[in-house]
Amino acid sequence: MPCPGAIAWNQAHPEESDAAMNQRDAARSFSDPALREELAIRSQRDQEARIAYLAHPANTLVRQRAVQVDANNVKWLSMLVRSQGFPTAAQVGERGVRQAWLLAQHADLQPAFQASLLPELEQRHAAGELDGMTLSRFIDRVLVAQHRAQRYGTQFTPEAWATAHFGLPDDQSVQEVEQNRRALGIMPLADYVCMMSYVRRKRPSD
Repeated sequence: MPCPGAIAWNQAHPEESDAAMNQRDAARSFSDPALREELAIRSQRDQEARIAYLAHPANTLVRQRAVQVDANNVKWLSMLVRSQGFPTAAQVGERGVRQAWLLAQHADLQPAFQASLLPELEQRHAAGELDGMTLSRFIDRVLVAQHRAQRYGTQFTPEAWATAHFGLPDDQSVQEVEQNRRALGIMPLADYVCMMSYVRRKRPSD
């Protein structure tokens, strides 16, 4: 990855790596393994549908399939949250929490429901079950849906990221975003943009 700042940040925060998350999950006894399996299946469908759509964006059937997957996942997640709350690491592991976040992140067809999940995700972050980078992406997603300014600069297109201010209007906005990122304990915006631009070229479905 041609992003030395992001590499250095990741090396300084090994506890946030996927390998560390998997290691922590391996030491857990999940209280709801069936829910963990369901989340794995649904998140896999989500990613498969997005990969197919990004490969064939003009294909109406492929697009409809992606919309259908999202709608089905949102309906299921809404019922789950109403009945027992947002999944916890004790139930499904950190991986399961991350997979539930993915379904929530893509709940754009139901913005009010999506926004209602923010306190739950903030609780998962406070409990050490969801990393700050992942939380920042959800917060910005909710803000974009509400036509408000992003707090962390995570939800711009690659074209916007390539501009002088990473999609933000001016230097002052960049400074404010950097301050917000420091407060949340996540990497500087320029390093994040470099990393995500590279990742999206390799894996554009997140």
